Amino acid sequence: MKKILTSKWCLSGYAFLIFIGSVIGNLIVKPSASYIVGALIGSILLVLVNVSYVFYKNPAEK
Repeated sequence: MKKILTSKWCLSGYAFLIFIGSVIGNLIVKPSASYIVGALIGSILLVLVNVSYVFYKNPAEK
């Protein structure tokens, strides 16, 4: 995980960690499906932003 968090894919790694942390926190405090879905959507949006950043920032390095 340390290798991912120091690469150009670090935003996706953080999105994964945020999602896992929010699911665990939600299950400990008060389980709610809508909270988990919201965390999943937020994480997916962060991954999409990171994908667009990586592929459009350096198109020659694909």
